[in-house]
Amino acid sequence: MKFTATLLTESHDATSVAKALSADNHGVEGLTVETSAKNGMVRSIVASDRLGTLVSSVDDLIRCQMVAEEAFSG
Repeated sequence: MKFTATLLTESHDATSVAKALSADNHGVEGLTVETSAKNGMVRSIVASDRLGTLVSSVDDLIRCQMVAEEAFSG
């Protein structure tokens, strides 16, 4: 079974934040993270074979996005 979550947030610099988050989207078996920017929004889709991994990954993604938002806010 595949578990999926979508995180959609407004951003002052969606392109930069999405690029910063995409750096972490590397090969963990059974986990995918796709992040993109469009119209001032950052969209991340997280999918995992395990619910616990999904929850942990979404939590990590939110924390990383908070840091990126602060870094790119002027």
